[in-house]
Amino acid sequence: MIQLQRAALQKWALGVAALLFTTALVFYARDFYLVSEPRPTTSSFPTALEHSDSLKPNRIPKDMPTLIQALWKPSLHKLNETQFRTDEGYEYEIPAEKRWNEPLGKKLLILDVDTRIHTDTGDMMNDNPLYYKNMTGRTGGWMNHYLYAMIHGYDYRLVRAPEYNDRHGTWVKVPMIKEALKTHDMVVFLDADAVFVYPHLPFEWLLNLWNITDDTLVAMAEDPNSKRNRDSKGWVLWNTGFIVAQQSNRTMDLFNKWEDCPSGDKYPDCGHWKQDWAHEQAAFGNHIRYEYSTTDDIRAIPCMDGNGAPYIGDKSCGGVFIRHHWFRKNAPIDHVKDMILDLMVRRLHGHFHAQLDNYFFDAHKESYPLDLNL
Repeated sequence: MIQLQRAALQKWALGVAALLFTTALVFYARDFYLVSEPRPTTSSFPTALEHSDSLKPNRIPKDMPTLIQALWKPSLHKLNETQFRTDEGYEYEIPAEKRWNEPLGKKLLILDVDTRIHTDTGDMMNDNPLYYKNMTGRTGGWMNHYLYAMIHGYDYRLVRAPEYNDRHGTWVKVPMIKEALKTHDMVVFLDADAVFVYPHLPFEWLLNLWNITDDTLVAMAEDPNSKRNRDSKGWVLWNTGFIVAQQSNRTMDLFNKWEDCPSGDKYPDCGHWKQDWAHEQAAFGNHIRYEYSTTDDIRAIPCMDGNGAPYIGDKSCGGVFIRHHWFRKNAPIDHVKDMILDLMVRRLHGHFHAQLDNYFFDAHKESYPLDLNL
């Protein structure tokens, strides 16, 4: 009888312990699986990011561009190299006799423009150290442009433009490019969802590929050739998400006409493009470009080279060199990560092989004990 009571007591104690354990586990699991935001902490210990004081803007060395150029220099595609093979296997070739033989350096400006400048976590203008997992798509695009400019020694600007009172926000790129041409020989503008695919390929090489000459005023990539993307006369529109503009009096005149187009003074039918899609793109396509020669003055870059992406339906717009992510606004994040990771992996691997005698010891034919002093 006593033994039965003792067994029952033990069983009861084990049941209570199991219940307490299960209750604790449920509360733990609830916090682990169901809480979407991290719980606030009163700990005085800094987080991994907070303690990285050296990553704050005032601690970053001013010679950062020099470091970036040194890292990429061994990988740069040479300007005098006439051939280029893409990751997809496409082969491109430029003439041996070409216009752009020397780096443009600070004469070329990579320009980002927006009226919406945010300072939340992951935004470009938040001055806290940026963690790549928090990066926004727009920041990814701008970082791609900024890094590309650093690699090749080009100038870079991110401009918060004044808004129009009576026009769609995308119109601001037109006056901003015009202003930038007052200080730079060439301006390359990209939307935040457009990226440079090959960071090691100089823009001068692309200028040669697309036959941009001294007489070229502007160049843009064609849109996919669909009914929606044609002007009133059936000519496919050029996409203003990627614009190459070259400084000249005639270029300034072109941008003046373009900016003034919606006033209706010169182009009576242009006014509705203030707000109607495709805004400044449609104004250029339906009016401005008809005043210029597509042989000498303005240049259409093939959609395959400078617009779209491999995943879109139109396979003639693969975004080989400039990729435009119209529908995947966060895709630029992966591009900027790939730019850096690909380079660092190749440089680390290359350094290991360059110092193979110091880091590799082939001991498979040796006997113990071994001397690992190489």
